[in-house]
Parts: sequence; C-alpha cells; structure tokens
Amino acid sequence: MKPNPRLLAWLAVLLIPSLAIAERPTDFEARLELSRNDKVMGELTFTFTSANGQWTMASATTGTRGLAKFLGLRENSTGEGDWDGSVPRPLHYERNVRAIKKMHWSADFDWDNGMVHTVYPKGESTLALEPGVLDESAIGLLVRAGLARGEDEWRFRLVDEDEIEDAHFRTRSVEAVQTPLGCMNVHIVEKVRGEGNTRYTRTFYADDHDFVPVLMQHGQEGGNHIEGRVISLSINGETVEPGPDCPQ
Repeated sequence: MKPNPRLLAWLAVLLIPSLAIAERPTDFEARLELSRNDKVMGELTFTFTSANGQWTMASATTGTRGLAKFLGLRENSTGEGDWDGSVPRPLHYERNVRAIKKMHWSADFDWDNGMVHTVYPKGESTLALEPGVLDESAIGLLVRAGLARGEDEWRFRLVDEDEIEDAHFRTRSVEAVQTPLGCMNVHIVEKVRGEGNTRYTRTFYADDHDFVPVLMQHGQEGGNHIEGRVISLSINGETVEPGPDCPQ
C-alpha cells in the first residue's frame, strides 16, 4: 500500500501547538505514539517555541513498525511566523516526507506584496493573499486560542497547494477521556466535511494543559483508522507527570 500524502500532511497539521492564552502560546514538546487500525506504526515528536516576536513549530515523524517501518517513513516539517497583535501570521512553511520516494511541500508568504508562493509534488503556484489566510502550521494556534475564550466553531481560509480553500471546524463534545498521561477533560474538535463524506478528523484538546492536543483520530467510516496519543509532554521545560486514571 502506498503512503497517502494527505494523511501524512494531516499528521503534522493536527499536532500543531497553539495559543494557550489570548497573547502568546507556551513552549512545549510532545511525543506521540501513532497507530493504524490499533497497530502501532510510529512516533511523532513535535516542538513549539515563541520568542522575540517570532514563532516556530517543528515536527518529526518516524515509522517504527510494520508497513511504516518497511517504507522507511520519515516526515519533517517546520512552520515559522510572526504575530499580528495576538494573531499568528505565517511566513514560511516546509514539509518533507520520505516513504520509498521523497515528497516536498512549501509556502512562502509575501504579505507586503500580497502573494504566497507554493511548491508541491505536482508543481508550484503563486496565489493572491488576503488578510487572515493561514497555512497548516497556524490552524491549531487559533483553535486553542478560541477554546480558551469559550468558542466552539471556527472558519478559516487556508493555503492548500494551488488554491486557498475554506476550512470549517467545530467542537463535537466535551468529555473525560483516558490518555497515557491519565484521565483528562478534553474538547473534541472535528473538521466539518460535506454531506455524505464519511471521512473524519478529530483532535482532543486538554483544558487542564492549556488546551494542548493529547489525542487525534483520522480515518473513514468502515475503513482505516489512524490514531495518535501523547505519551510524554513538557510545557515550558516542565514535564507533565501522569495523573490518575478515569473512574471505571
């Protein structure tokens, strides 16, 4: 089975760290265990830093078992930006994936001239920018900031290869879930898709940890199910110790 580029992109997108409060996010590093249909396939480590008016998000995925290991899966991505007040503004994004063959994506934002140049596996494009347009590395920033303000629905304009598309997210539910770091109260945010679309993308944001994403799910009803669970987490250099389990 060949790797799905959009699935690999999703793994990076859903793990983007984001605003813990209205002004600036907290730095953190997390390690997640990734599984496909309940079988472990790899690990993802990601870090987020913000200093001197700039922010950087970096991720690294490695296939450690099964097909992912056989294909030599490696993914590295970096998103960089600055701030427009308290709103994140992307400047450069780059992602490289290797799974038998190499694939490359990038986006360079020229806000002064209102253009963004994208490079992707099938070509490159130059698109007109409009205020508020995001790349993949900034979506989670705004979702977490919104959760901290009590919001439960978001609509974005997102750069996607050769177009700028609409993206719609909303809170599905708020509940307690078991994680490798103990029981956590989470807001489950899903990507809203068109009627009849059986694919799903859900991210679980922990309100006890500045709405850091601690679990993610992606797949298709009746098809493959991909899941990532945080197995270690540090915030501002402080390790988050495991807490008690959820009541049975």
